[in-house]
Amino acid sequence: MKYINKILLLTVVLVFTTLISCEDDDGAFVEKKPSVSLISPTDKANGIDIAPSFEWQASDPNARPLKFDFYMGLDSTKLFLQAENLKETNYSLTDYKILKDEVYYWRVVAKNGLESRESDIWEFTSIPAPDAPNLTSPDTDVFVRDALTFEWEAVTAGEGETISYKVLLGKTNPPTDVIATIDDGSTSFVVDASTLEIGEVYYWQVNASDLINDSSSEVRSFKKLRTGAPDEPLIVAPVDKTGVMSGVVLDWTDVTDPEGDAVSYDVYLDKQNTPATLVATVTTSEFTTTALDANSAYYWYVVAKDPSGNFTESEISGFTVIGAGPGFPAIHEFAVEDVLSLDEVLVWDAAAGATSYDVYIDTVNPPVNIVASDITETEYKVKNSEIPSDLTDVKTYYALVVAKDGSGGETNSFPVAFTPQMTGIYTDVRVTESLDYNWVRLGTQVWMSQNLRTKKLRDGTDLIKVIQPSSDAYPITASSTELYYDDHDLPVPGFPDVWADGDNGRVYSSLVPKADIAPDGWHVPKGSDISTLQNYIPQAGDLLDEWYGGTDPYGANFVMAGYRYNDFNAGRPAGFRYVVEEGRTTFWFDNSGSNNAWEVYPDKYRSFNQGNAHTRMFGIRLVKND
Repeated sequence: MKYINKILLLTVVLVFTTLISCEDDDGAFVEKKPSVSLISPTDKANGIDIAPSFEWQASDPNARPLKFDFYMGLDSTKLFLQAENLKETNYSLTDYKILKDEVYYWRVVAKNGLESRESDIWEFTSIPAPDAPNLTSPDTDVFVRDALTFEWEAVTAGEGETISYKVLLGKTNPPTDVIATIDDGSTSFVVDASTLEIGEVYYWQVNASDLINDSSSEVRSFKKLRTGAPDEPLIVAPVDKTGVMSGVVLDWTDVTDPEGDAVSYDVYLDKQNTPATLVATVTTSEFTTTALDANSAYYWYVVAKDPSGNFTESEISGFTVIGAGPGFPAIHEFAVEDVLSLDEVLVWDAAAGATSYDVYIDTVNPPVNIVASDITETEYKVKNSEIPSDLTDVKTYYALVVAKDGSGGETNSFPVAFTPQMTGIYTDVRVTESLDYNWVRLGTQVWMSQNLRTKKLRDGTDLIKVIQPSSDAYPITASSTELYYDDHDLPVPGFPDVWADGDNGRVYSSLVPKADIAPDGWHVPKGSDISTLQNYIPQAGDLLDEWYGGTDPYGANFVMAGYRYNDFNAGRPAGFRYVVEEGRTTFWFDNSGSNNAWEVYPDKYRSFNQGNAHTRMFGIRLVKND
C-alpha cells in the first residue's frame, strides 16, 4: 500500500510540474497559442475584385510550423470553410463566385498542431455589377420591315474583366429567348427580320455580363410590317367598346409610306368579329358611317395601301350604336385581360335612366343565352355552370348587358369576350391554420385538385386526432370521438413519397360534420355532384394520377389520401390497407347523413355504404359552390 501511495504522489508531482512549466522563472505565463492578424484587403475595403487575394501574418511562440484555415461568408455569424491546412499566409479565391455589390466577411484560423487561434473578422464590399447597357437603336414602339440592327453603348469593364452581351428577343415582355451572345466587344447585332411574323409585336433587351453578374437594359419593342408597306394606321375614335350615336365618324392616324408613295385607306365595317365588308376607300384618315342599326355592335378596321399593292392593317376596334333608350352600360375590363377569374364578378357602369338589367352569356356573338334578368345591381356573379370548360376544351364566351328603362327602352353594352380561369390556388384560413389548395375547372364544376388537409372545422374548432396505438389495441370504435389521422406509415415499397409530407391529404372519419368541414364557398360532394362529374368524364381513368394507371388530361390529380381500417394485421400496417390504395382512390361524399363513400378505379366508378359509422377513414375532395 505504501508503494501505491508513493506512485500516486509521484504522478501528482509530475502533473503539477507539467502545469507550472507554462510559466518562466519569474512566474510569467508562457503563451502556447499562435498569433494571427489580417493584412489585406483592409477591413471595410470597397471595390474588391471578383477574384480577390487575401493576406495575413502569423507567428508561433515556440516556432512550431503553422497551417491555416480560411473562412468566408455573407453573414459574420456564419462563415464557411473555403480552404484548410494552407501553408502560406495568403490565399486567392479562384472557384468561389463572388457576387457584386455584396458585403463579405472573412477570418483565418492559425494552427500549430496543438493549439489554434482565430483572427478578427474583417469585411469587404465587392465591386459593383456591370452597368446596364444603354440602348441606342432602334427606338421603342417603331415599325420594322427588313433592316433590323440592335445597337447599344459599350459597358465599361472592371479591372481584369471582360464584358459579354446577350441579346434577347421575343413576343413576351420581358423577352426570354437569347438570340445572340457577343464576346468580342461588339455593341450591335443584325437580326434576320425575314424570320419574324408580320403584324406581331416583338420585345428586345440586352444583358451585360462579366461572367458572374448580369445587368439588363430597358425593354424596347417594335412591330414587324411587310416589305415596302406603309406604316400601321392607329385607331383614334370612337374609343374601343364604347357606345356611340348613329352617323359616327371613324377616325385614324395618317400614315407614311417608306418609298414616299401616296397612301389610300380601305375601311371594313360590319357586325362580325373580323369584319369582311368593304364600305369605303378614302384618301383621308376619316369616314362617316350611315344607316347603322341601333343596339347593335359593329367592328371595323382600316387597311393602308400604296399604289404597288403593299398594305398594312390596323387593329380591329368596335362600338355599339345607342338608340333612344337609357344610357350605355359599359362593361369593365377584367383583372387579367380577357380572363374571368374564379371569384371575379361581371361589372358594368350604371346606365342613365335604367331601372334594371339583363345579362347574356354565350359562346356565340352576340350572346343569346340569358342568365339573369331584371336585376337592379350593376354586377353579376357568373356561375360555374354557365361557363363550362376544362383544360382539354377551353372555351371563349361573350357577355352582354342590356339596360332597360321600364318603358320598353333598351340599350345594349358592347359584348366582351373572355375565357374562364381554368386553374388556380385557394387559400383556406381557419384561425391559426392556413392551407393552399390547387383547383381545376371540370366542365360545369370546379374541383379541388388536392385532398383536404385541415385539422379544424370551418369555424376553427380543432378536430380530434387518432393517437397511433403501440399495440393491436386499436382506439377507433363506433363510439370513439377521433375524427382524423395523418400518420401514414412510411416508407412503403413501390409507393410515392408524397405521403411523407402529407401532400396526399389526411383521412377522416364518417362522423366529421360534412356541413362544417369545407371552407366558405366549397362543399363536400353530394351524390348529384358526383353524377355530374361522371356524366361529363365517363372514363374514370381520366381523373386518376398516372401512378394508378390513369391519364389525368384534366389535371384533376385524383390520388388516395388513405384507406384506414379499425384493426391491424399483416396486410394493414397502422390500419392502412396498401393493396387497396394501389388500385383506386376513395373519398367520402355527403348523402343526407349516410356513411357513403365513392371510389374511382382506372376503369370504373363505384359507390358503397360503409355501414358502421366511424370505423374506417377515407379522404375528402371538395367541390366549389355554383
